Amino acid sequence: MNNQIKNLFESWNSWIKNEKRLATNTVQSYCVDIKSFLSFLSVHNNSNLDIRVLSTLDEDDLSGWFYVRLKNGKSHRSNARALSSLKSFINYLILKKIIKNSKILKIQGPKFLESLPRPLTKNQVFKIINEIKNEQNKWIMMRNLSTILLMWGYGLRISEVLNLKLKDTNKEEIRIIGKGGKERIIPISKKIMIFIKEMLKESPYTFLDDDFIFLGKKGNKLKAEIIQRLVRELRNKLILPDNTTPHSLRHTFATELLQNFVDLRSIQELLGHSSLSTTQKYTSVDSEHLRKILEKNHPRAN
Repeated sequence: MNNQIKNLFESWNSWIKNEKRLATNTVQSYCVDIKSFLSFLSVHNNSNLDIRVLSTLDEDDLSGWFYVRLKNGKSHRSNARALSSLKSFINYLILKKIIKNSKILKIQGPKFLESLPRPLTKNQVFKIINEIKNEQNKWIMMRNLSTILLMWGYGLRISEVLNLKLKDTNKEEIRIIGKGGKERIIPISKKIMIFIKEMLKESPYTFLDDDFIFLGKKGNKLKAEIIQRLVRELRNKLILPDNTTPHSLRHTFATELLQNFVDLRSIQELLGHSSLSTTQKYTSVDSEHLRKILEKNHPRAN
C-alpha cells in the first residue's frame, strides 16, 4: 500500500468519525473491514496497491474478497456489513474526486451475497439462445447472440465483449484487454469467428481496424445496459433464476471448465483473474457436482 492510500484511509477514518458521526464501534468495524479489503487487494493483484486499482474495482474483486472471508469463518451477515464499509470508503473517494465512479456502489448486499456464484444449466442457456434467435432484425439478432456466446463460451466480462475492436478479431483468436489493461489472447472456434464476421457483414455500418464491432442502432458503441436489459427481459420471460445476469454466463463458463477437471491455473488465465483467490470461489460451487461423481464412481459406493 503506497502513502497516498494510507493518507486516504486516515482521512476517510476522520471523516466517518467527525463528519458522518458514526458510532465508535461502527467506525472501528469499518476500519477493520477496509484494512482487510486493502490487504486482500494487494495479494489479489500481486502488486503495490494504488488508486488505479481502486478505480477499476468490480464484482470479481468483491466476490473474491467475500470468498476469502467466508473461508476464514466470516458470515454472510459480516460480509454484508463489510460491503457497507467498502461503499463508505468508495463514496469518500468519489466525494474527494479521487475516482469518478465505481461499480461497487451498484451492488446490493444480501441479494449479491446469496448469488455467489450461480451458474446456469445448459438447458437454460439454450433457452436464452433460442429466444434471441426470434429477433426479427438479423443484424441485431446476430449482435446479441454473439455477445451471449462470447460470455458463455469463453468467459468474457460484458465490458470485454463490448470493447472488442475489429483489429482484435483478425485471426482465429481474440485479443482481450481486461481489467487494468491486462491483455490475454483467447482461441476462438472457427464456427464462432465466421458467425462474428457474418454479423459484421449484416451490420448497416462499415468497420475500420480501430472500430468497435458491437454497435447500437445509431452506430455508437453498444452500451452494457442494452445487454443487461436483454438478459433481464429473457430472465422474466423464460422464468430463469432471479440472479441471472450477463455475469452469470461467465460463472457458467468457469463452472463447466471445473466440472471437466480443468486446472484452476488455466481457468484463472482464461478468465483474466489477477489472483487464484478470485478463481477459487468456483470450487465451492462445484462441490455438489464432485460429490455426485464420487457417489457414482467410488469403489465403495456400491
